[in-house]
Amino acid sequence: MTHAVAATVVPQEQIMGILMGVVHGRCVVAAAELELADVLAKGPLPVETIAAQSRANADSVFRLLRALETIGFFTQVAPRVFANTPLSDCLRKDVPGSVWSFARICAPGWVYWDGYGEMLPTLRTGTTSLFQTWGYDVWEHYHRNPEQSVVFNDAMRTMTALMTPAVTAAYDWSRFPVIADIGGGIGSQLVDIVDANPRCRGILFDQPDVVCAAIAHHRIDHVEGNFFDYIPVEADAYILRNIIHDWDDEGGIAILKTLRKATKPEARVMLVEWVIEDTSEFQFGKWTDITMMTGVGGRERTKDEFETLFKRAGFILEEIIPSASTFSIVVGRPA
Repeated sequence: MTHAVAATVVPQEQIMGILMGVVHGRCVVAAAELELADVLAKGPLPVETIAAQSRANADSVFRLLRALETIGFFTQVAPRVFANTPLSDCLRKDVPGSVWSFARICAPGWVYWDGYGEMLPTLRTGTTSLFQTWGYDVWEHYHRNPEQSVVFNDAMRTMTALMTPAVTAAYDWSRFPVIADIGGGIGSQLVDIVDANPRCRGILFDQPDVVCAAIAHHRIDHVEGNFFDYIPVEADAYILRNIIHDWDDEGGIAILKTLRKATKPEARVMLVEWVIEDTSEFQFGKWTDITMMTGVGGRERTKDEFETLFKRAGFILEEIIPSASTFSIVVGRPA
């Protein structure tokens, strides 16, 4: 009788496996760029047909699909005939839960990839080196590249889609008659909260070119402006969802100080963010923090760092409320 011997992965093999993750990600992005999942939306097709419809080389596409099949993207249902899987289905552009736009922003020539390429000088200087290369920051980059901005905004909505109902369910928003979403984009989070709390009214505050595309709602007013200059909004609660992590401490404090001028003594500020734990366990926010560092110029923060940020801006950290997503609600009140 023979017994199977469990393979032992030595450290060198483990490291090489991790490094190959770069190739995995790049192949997924390439599949999104070629829109292969959309080509296969109606069912299996031969590689030659897939390549023709995606304007690519058949042999190269076969090798890409063959590799991606090993990590769950696409499946070869017959020799050189491929179909979608639940994973590759998510790369279709117009299906619920699509991550096509998120995959696109991870390509070369886009902020995230280019920022990772500048990681070593960023680590050495403590500042986002990509901005030195460009001569301007990430927000100016999107202003100069509106086609990338459209995909980026869609990617952010994709990333936060699961967060929206979780944040709504995590807190008793009905205690606030008026809720303002500062930098709230098209208003997905605010609409969800107001719909769940019929007695609440909302105010969506963002830049003019963003507000003009916001979701219409009979209990939500739209206000245009810049949160570094002036926030002409009086509310009982102010939500800033994934805003403060886009900025370093000075930028984050500047936003909160502007908000402090508008905040009534009894109002609350609700930062929806990743809260980094001081443990060695995996946390998605520890990895988005690398992206913040290399490509955005911001950072994810611990409880103590949020407390310091609030204090310097004139607030007191009141509590941190977890949600069913990976995000928490960091609640502050005026000092």
